[in-house]
Amino acid sequence: MQIKPMSDNPSRDFSYYWREGMALRPAPPVLTEAPAWGHLRHTLFDRHHAVADTWDDPAFADDYFRLLDDHLWQDDELMQGVVDTFAGNRRIARAKFRQALHEGIETVEDPAPQLVALFEQLDRIPDWFDAEAAERGRVAFYNVIPVAEEILIAFSFYGTIMEDRTAASTAETHMFDAQPLKRSLETTKMLASVGLHDVFNRFSVGFQSAVNVRLVHAQANRGLSRMWGEGHFNRFGPPIPSTSVSAGAGWFALVPLAVEEVFGRVHTAQEWDDLAMYWAYVLYIMGVEEEIIPKTGDAIRRQTDYLFAAAGDGNQFRTQMAETLLGALERADEDLPYRAMGALSLIVGREAITETLEGTRWDVPRIDEYAAEAKQKGLQQAQAAIAADAEPDAQVKREARAQEGMPPWMARHKATLAKLEQLDIPVKADYSSHDHVHDQGPRVPQGL
Repeated sequence: MQIKPMSDNPSRDFSYYWREGMALRPAPPVLTEAPAWGHLRHTLFDRHHAVADTWDDPAFADDYFRLLDDHLWQDDELMQGVVDTFAGNRRIARAKFRQALHEGIETVEDPAPQLVALFEQLDRIPDWFDAEAAERGRVAFYNVIPVAEEILIAFSFYGTIMEDRTAASTAETHMFDAQPLKRSLETTKMLASVGLHDVFNRFSVGFQSAVNVRLVHAQANRGLSRMWGEGHFNRFGPPIPSTSVSAGAGWFALVPLAVEEVFGRVHTAQEWDDLAMYWAYVLYIMGVEEEIIPKTGDAIRRQTDYLFAAAGDGNQFRTQMAETLLGALERADEDLPYRAMGALSLIVGREAITETLEGTRWDVPRIDEYAAEAKQKGLQQAQAAIAADAEPDAQVKREARAQEGMPPWMARHKATLAKLEQLDIPVKADYSSHDHVHDQGPRVPQGL
């Protein structure tokens, strides 16, 4: 594939949507000097493929990775078009969006062309989608051991703190500072909802939550892009690029199954392929371009390995995000940051936890006792799961459990709701956190 030379002004030269046959844009300059998150990558992937420790390793010389680099420069074209329509009469445009989402685009009177285009994509089932495989993948995800779920949630905090682009975009929206409960509730609602049994139903809560988060991402891109200006774009690309959304497959789907393997519960190639198909559909409805969506177990692992390698170290936002996010855990339970970081240290390494917490009020040595506790629980739970998997009716029981309505993230979501009720705080997860950006004019990509 042809790669363009780096521009001295990417906001002018790279702000467009890639089309098949175009030369590819190089990765934004924040790519780390050496592959990052090495301990985590070796822990999760050594049993599957050779993990590269230098950028000149032939393992990184892959056209797919160059495509991921390119798509760090672009956001969600279809949803950004819908956000453009909000710049006129926000109330009416949002009402039409909501009606199309909940009742179908055919029920909307005089819909904007941008809205029609979005729902043409959402209502289309892609040719590559295998619904049976995706459901099996959802069942596998649903049935992870409790420690794997705990580490998944802890990792989502770690990734938000330490991944350069995520830390920058999250910190500068100030949503976790100004509206921490609302933004947290929106996030946990979506992540829990996509684990429910009917997520592949166009009118399900899971499907609609994913689309609403897609809208929130587009709104954040609109607002932050205008606030940041050329300097930030030239360094990072758009605040929430397509490749970063695609990384959700690794962050939220791959991690718990990979953690189970660390504790001894090994998954088959079929289970990994099924998991990839499950999350591939989630990424599709969240607006990720089909050419970069990983659709096999090998693809989801390779993509995740590469994006973890390019993650960075949280840059100047690390301490701010650690204080904000771990502080939110502390308000629920003063020991929760220690339990979360202790469990997480089992996969990212103690050194990474030390780096994450440097300059914060949390005492790293206390992490160790919780790490030992999590390791013991993980080994016990994995052995029990292995024994259960060997039973003749194991799959029937797994499928039955996956109908119960308590997938990963749901317990945390319900705990947040209970806390809000206890405090008598009227916060709703209505995905309106970024509505204020609609007062600004449309984004017009250049360069096509």
